[in-house]
Amino acid sequence: MKNDPKASHHSPRFFISGPLSFSDQIAFDQFVLAIERNFLLHVTTGLNLIVVGLAMFRFFSRNPSDIYVGVGIAAFCISFLVIAKGASDFLRMQKDLSRMKEMIRASHPSSSMANTG
Repeated sequence: MKNDPKASHHSPRFFISGPLSFSDQIAFDQFVLAIERNFLLHVTTGLNLIVVGLAMFRFFSRNPSDIYVGVGIAAFCISFLVIAKGASDFLRMQKDLSRMKEMIRASHPSSSMANTG
């Protein structure tokens, strides 16, 4: 039963035993900021690809059969995939973070995790 994929889906990928020390709290906060920064980088890259796609389509294409039209449309479509991947990674990590906070609260009810929002 240990190799059951459904059982591993519900068990977390981490385990926290005991309250967090000050350095652990700082590392946790840095981890949260890194997740948010990664999401913002995905969104920024997607928006840059939209701008590149529109520029290729608007300024470099002379007729609809130009290669620049295809490049512009491809960049425009890829931008949505990049943003969707960033959003899915962010939401997955948010679920993991909420589980981590629950584990910390369960292991030490008087923890200072309420300050981290």
